Amino acid sequence: MSNNKIKLFKNFDTRPRLLISIGISLLALVLIPHGLHLATRILCAWNVGIDLFLFLTLWKMVLATSVKMRRYAQYEYEGRLGIFTIVIAAACASVLAIGFLLADKKGIPQNILILHVFLSIMTIVGSWVLVHVLFALQYAHSYYRNNSDADDAQESGGLDFPDERDPDYWDFLYFSFVIGMTSQVSDIQTTSPGMRRLALIHGVLSFFFNTSILAMSINIIASLI
Repeated sequence: MSNNKIKLFKNFDTRPRLLISIGISLLALVLIPHGLHLATRILCAWNVGIDLFLFLTLWKMVLATSVKMRRYAQYEYEGRLGIFTIVIAAACASVLAIGFLLADKKGIPQNILILHVFLSIMTIVGSWVLVHVLFALQYAHSYYRNNSDADDAQESGGLDFPDERDPDYWDFLYFSFVIGMTSQVSDIQTTSPGMRRLALIHGVLSFFFNTSILAMSINIIASLI
């Protein structure tokens, strides 16, 4: 494959989708009425950005075949660790921001309070989905990147899928969301140290993320009483 084609593959990875989502999010922040509280405007813009990013990412995942996934793993996703870390940190920060949004309820009109609660629920759901979709991407790219450099594809990928030699993004979404919901692996076995470390990070992050969601949910319910 020529250098131009390799460069083309690199250019169409996570960064353009992330940059587009950030741009639309900033535009939404400018267009949202300035009469609203700053935290409300920021979370509105955040939800617009992550919803667009998730749509673009999931659309690409649905259309991808195992052949395309191998090419993505080999030529794409440069700088993925920085993007991955930044977006995960932003998702966690957005959940913590809900506490500040719901902290001061005195003197707030009922319709604004309902907006705050709705916005909080949207932020929790969107951030939770974002985290596990990003981990699914990371599992998929690591799996196929490792397979491209080894003879034993079944073992080298780092994950052992029962009755599946060429897993697609749905398989990695399944693996990621199971860890996200239970903080443990299911019927898919991890077979490499790198994948075990990634699954460990994912499980620990999921535990604290789910704990934060529970705390925020109690806060939301309390605001309605």
